[in-house]
Amino acid sequence: MPEPSSNPAQGSSHPGSAAAPASAPTIGGRYRLVHLIAEGGMAEVWEGLDEVLARPVAVKVLLPHLARDAAFVQRFKREAVAAARLSHPNIVSLFDTCSDGGTEAIVMALVRGSTLRAHLDEAGPMSPGQVIAVGAQVADALGHAHRSGLIHRDVKPGNILLSDDGRVLVADFGIAKAAEASSDLTEVGQVVGTAKYLSPEQVEGKHLDARSDVYSLGIVLYEALCGRVPFDAGNTTATALARLTTTPLTPRQIKPGIPRALEDVVLRAMARDPADRPPSASALREALLAVDPSVHDLRLGDATSAQNLDLTGEIGRAPAPDQHTPPAGVAAFARQERSWIVPAFLIVVIAGTVGLVGALLGRTEVGQDLLDAVRSGAEEEAPDTTTPPEEVGGAPTVAPPATSFDPPPGGGEENDGRLDALTDGDPATSWESEGYRSRAFGSLKQGVGVVLTLAEPSRIEALE
Repeated sequence: MPEPSSNPAQGSSHPGSAAAPASAPTIGGRYRLVHLIAEGGMAEVWEGLDEVLARPVAVKVLLPHLARDAAFVQRFKREAVAAARLSHPNIVSLFDTCSDGGTEAIVMALVRGSTLRAHLDEAGPMSPGQVIAVGAQVADALGHAHRSGLIHRDVKPGNILLSDDGRVLVADFGIAKAAEASSDLTEVGQVVGTAKYLSPEQVEGKHLDARSDVYSLGIVLYEALCGRVPFDAGNTTATALARLTTTPLTPRQIKPGIPRALEDVVLRAMARDPADRPPSASALREALLAVDPSVHDLRLGDATSAQNLDLTGEIGRAPAPDQHTPPAGVAAFARQERSWIVPAFLIVVIAGTVGLVGALLGRTEVGQDLLDAVRSGAEEEAPDTTTPPEEVGGAPTVAPPATSFDPPPGGGEENDGRLDALTDGDPATSWESEGYRSRAFGSLKQGVGVVLTLAEPSRIEALE
C-alpha cells in the first residue's frame, strides 16, 4: 500500500475525509477520533481515545470507496481478526474492529515514536549496529507471525515503527492480503504492496510463503545500510520488474565500511530464488545476531527514537566467524554488477554509433533513470539477434571526446577537466566525480557518471 502522507488533509467532518479534531465523531460508540496521524491509499490513521477504557489508541479508518465494497470489508475484518491473535512485543497489537454508519475501522495500540521511513528520510543511513538491532526485532516479529500462519506481504520502512521506549514494532499485518482481491487495488498498472520492497514471487503472482517477507526485509536492511533501495526504476511497474532481470550494487560497493558478514546476510535475504534465502525469518534473525559490528562506528545520529534502540540487550551480539565465507552466488553477483546492466542494456545503436552509458567502477554510479533510457533505446532499436555483433579481441576504440553527466539538481557537467584521462590510454590516469573524496560518498545523489561513445558496434565485456 502507498506510504502515508506527512501532510494529511484537514477540514472535513467525514471520518474518511480528514475531519477537524473539533468535529471528529466517535466511532463504535467508544472511540473518539482526536487528530489525524497519517493517510495512505487505503486508509487514514487517527490518534483516538477509547472512552470506555480511558486509553489512547490508533484508529485505522478505511477510505469511503473501500468501505462501500462489501467483499473488501469482509476480507478486511477477517484478516484483522487473524492479526488480532498475534501477541508479540514487536507487533502492534490489534484491539477491535468496528462499523458505524458506513465507516469501517480497526483499532490498534498507539505507538509513540516514528516510522523507520521517517527516520531514514531525516537521518539517512543507519550504522551496522542499528541495522542489526532493527532487523533482528523485525525478523523476530515476522517469525512469530509466520508460525501463526500469517504472511505480512507489505514489509517496508513505513510499516516498521521505532517507538520511544526503544522497541521496534511491525504494523499492518493482514492488510495487504485483504487488498489482493480488490478490483480497485489490483487493476492494471497498480501493485498491492510497495513496489520497491516486493519479492520476485509477488511480482510474478506466484504462491507466497514466509520467504517472501524475508526478501522484503532484506530490501529494507539494504536501504537502511546504504541510504538507497537496490531497485528504483522511476515508476512502479519498472521498479517491480527490475528485481527479475537486474542485479544491484552490493552494499559494500556503495559503502565499503559495511561489515562483510552483514553484507552476506543482506544479500542472502535478497536472493532472487526463495530457495537461496534464509529458510525463515527466525533464521534471518539468527544470521543477523551472528554478525559482530563492534569494530564499526555504532554512534547514533541526531535525536530520534532510534537512539533508544538496545544494541546489547535482548538482541545481543555473537562473535564473528573466524573466516568470511561468501554466500552462494555472491561472487557472481559482484561480477554481474561490474557490467552494470544486462547485455541488452549495454549496447544501444543510435545513428550508426553505439552509445555506452557507464561508470568507472568504485568511482561513479549510473542513476536508474539513465538506465531506463538505455533500456528503452535497446528495446526500440535492438539489432537483429540472429546476427550477433562481431567479437572484439581487444579494447574497443572510443571516439573522443568523453562527456560527463550530472543530473538535476546538478549543472549537467561533472569534473570535465579530467575527462581526457578516460581516453588517453594511460592506466596511471583516471577520472573521478567531484564528490568522490567526500566523507559522504556513497550517500550522495545517484546518476553522476560519464558517457563514452564507441567508434563502432562492439561487445562490451567489462569496464577496466
